[in-house]
Amino acid sequence: MKHSRFITLVFVATAVFFLGSCTTGLKVSNPKQADITYLYEQLPKLHVDFYHATSKAEFRKAYRAAMEDAGKMGDLDFYFTLRRLASLAKDSHTSVGLTQELVAQLSAIPAQFSYVEGAWRVSVIERDHADLLGGEVIAINSIPMQEVERLASPLFSHDNQVWLRYYLSQQLNLTNLYAYLGIATSPSQMVSLTVKQRSTDEEHTISLTPVSANEYGMLSFATWYQSHPETGASNAPYRALLLEESNTLFVQYNVCMSYDEYPLDGFIQEILALAESSSFEHVMVDLRYNSGGDSRLLEPLVDGLGALQDEQGFSIDVLIGEGTFSSALMNAMHFKKQTNARLVGGPSGGSLNHYGETRNFSLPNSKIPVSYSTKYFVMDKKYQAGPLMPDLAIERTVDDILAGRDTVVEALLQSY
Repeated sequence: MKHSRFITLVFVATAVFFLGSCTTGLKVSNPKQADITYLYEQLPKLHVDFYHATSKAEFRKAYRAAMEDAGKMGDLDFYFTLRRLASLAKDSHTSVGLTQELVAQLSAIPAQFSYVEGAWRVSVIERDHADLLGGEVIAINSIPMQEVERLASPLFSHDNQVWLRYYLSQQLNLTNLYAYLGIATSPSQMVSLTVKQRSTDEEHTISLTPVSANEYGMLSFATWYQSHPETGASNAPYRALLLEESNTLFVQYNVCMSYDEYPLDGFIQEILALAESSSFEHVMVDLRYNSGGDSRLLEPLVDGLGALQDEQGFSIDVLIGEGTFSSALMNAMHFKKQTNARLVGGPSGGSLNHYGETRNFSLPNSKIPVSYSTKYFVMDKKYQAGPLMPDLAIERTVDDILAGRDTVVEALLQSY
């Protein structure tokens, strides 16, 4: 009996390993090919509308190319290949995640970049090169940044350019990515970075040595956020400030979640009670750093402030930007519909009409997580595709970032 059960288990395992060979017509001969096939078959079935912007022929072509290369891929090349496939959904919510095993294999240059004032800028760098902070990044390994962005774009799930650049900024220092894109011969290769220095407008090319994920945290960095504005990004999930000089209540909402140690409904009650008992002239609600969660959680605050606005006449400015995504974008639209609010800042990272309400599955062999959308949200039938645009555009500047000024908030305060 034991021998018979062993044979059965081997048969079942073999069937899982070779899943897809009979349905796709391609031979599956290793675990990476099995995972690629699993993603290829499952993602279009589970996604609410996978082929809304990609043809079946295009997806199959990418699948075949991935299967051909699978045997010679390292783990991180495999990861980026999976991302290329998932990104064909043309949906910012559908993506491939990292496992701890993959994170341990990552390497990066000691620098980070952000897209500000129409160019890629040095936002973090090892202290020896602190004079390059805020400078425009011209090239990586002599490859112009416009070309780097073009090469990387197919690996980063996005449905607009704002989110692409925001998402890309979080991984644009990874040398594993450079090697995959052909920008470097290997992840360990020394990287040349060409930067136009702000103070002199001269171009400088420096060499940076890649370090592992573990080593990265032990380095000493200079960052352009050395001086941090009071109203800047915060680790708090939600908070409020009184900007007394302008009689303004500033509310920052950084994640669409409630925390047991400080429940969101209690915070909302405090804000509404404060607004009711005070005579504020202005209320700012900051959604610039909120990437989403459950949009319903903030509705009591939106509705409550709308009712108080009718009674007291204060203005409401809702701040949005590249980090405003998913449920936070829905909150911004709720403010527009339920109150006399004005959207201020930059274009949102999320698209107004978008796919979302994600679910996940893991690939059977690598256990790499894959997220996919199960619903399409139409926030405005008349709105063209793309990000939510502000009513009043105020873009942050490099000078203000380096000086520790919040461009958007300061411009509003000066206008009140």
